Amino acid sequence: MSYCPRCGAKAHEDERYCVSCGAQLPEDIHDRFEEQSEPEGFNRWWFAPISVLIFTLILSIALHLYLEYQEDQAVDAYKEGVELALDGQFNNAKDKFNESLDYKSNYKAASNSLEFIDVAINVQKSLNEIDKLVDAESYQQAMNLTNDIESQLNHYNGEVVNHLLTNIVDKRNEIKVAQVRSQLDEDNGIDELKMQLWQIESIDNEEAEELEKQMKERIVNYSFNHANEELNENHFSSALAIVKDALRFVPDNEKLESLKTTIEKQQVAFETEQNKRIEQALNQYEIEQENNANDAVEVVSIDVTRDEEDDNQIIVSGELKSVATVPIYSLSVKYTLHNEDGEQILENETFLYPDTLYPEETGEFEYAHYDIEEDVEITVEQIKWYLEGQ
Repeated sequence: MSYCPRCGAKAHEDERYCVSCGAQLPEDIHDRFEEQSEPEGFNRWWFAPISVLIFTLILSIALHLYLEYQEDQAVDAYKEGVELALDGQFNNAKDKFNESLDYKSNYKAASNSLEFIDVAINVQKSLNEIDKLVDAESYQQAMNLTNDIESQLNHYNGEVVNHLLTNIVDKRNEIKVAQVRSQLDEDNGIDELKMQLWQIESIDNEEAEELEKQMKERIVNYSFNHANEELNENHFSSALAIVKDALRFVPDNEKLESLKTTIEKQQVAFETEQNKRIEQALNQYEIEQENNANDAVEVVSIDVTRDEEDDNQIIVSGELKSVATVPIYSLSVKYTLHNEDGEQILENETFLYPDTLYPEETGEFEYAHYDIEEDVEITVEQIKWYLEGQ
């Protein structure tokens, strides 16, 4: 059996052309048999394309591995940059982001981070500047700077941005704490202290907690002392209001709660005693009023004397004292004269002078009777007076 030297297909001896590939067969039969040593179906013309294919495949694999390596290196450099940025090492982070872009120039995450890192560096510088302003007690200027820094981050987001925003909030709280601490040293009044306490209570850090504790202690001491002063003056409502107001800021404070209980008990005791005194005063007033109406005058003396120049004339005189608790007016004395046998000779009424007697004052009266020759005795029948409003 002969073969086609081109494609290796079988060929008959009388054929001049290959029925498979159409190539002209050699006329020498031996030339056809020489091709038989080649593998059946093998064509040497396939060497070139197969070699190119293999080379291309190897090159593609190598390129893929290289690009994959570059990708991994870019990602690793980017992650290191993020960690450095989160740690506040922005300059080192910037170098890592540049390194990441060297490995992969179209790495968008690294490109965006590199753009942001310059903003972060400026923010960090500004945050460091705030410390200097706080040391100089320029608190308002420092607070304004935190607002400006925060506005620079409005168009960015991400973990590093959130970390910076947290630092800004912490820095703002540090400013508030420093400002309140400086105001505490000025020994402000209780109202200023309460306002400062409201500011500190919104801050969550150890320094603020310690400052809050000091401020509450100061409020307790001030309120305790002030309430005690009011209590000593029996100003129970004022003392109680002071304590209750302080308890709004320092709830359940044992010292203030104890004082509150003391005030309430003393108030009850005082009011009870006060009611007793009022009741006693009212009773005393009623007694005094009764005395003023019925027993306001005390007789100091009453005399009946005969005129030395006229034996038929006798003079009735006397002195009365006011034992009333209020002024009494228009006092009059009604009396009768009797002879030695007890027979009534006459009855008369005369007025005292002065017209008005104040408590413990005395007044006098005197009246002359004529044509009485016998000796007489006097009997006071009635003493009348008027109180104010009668």
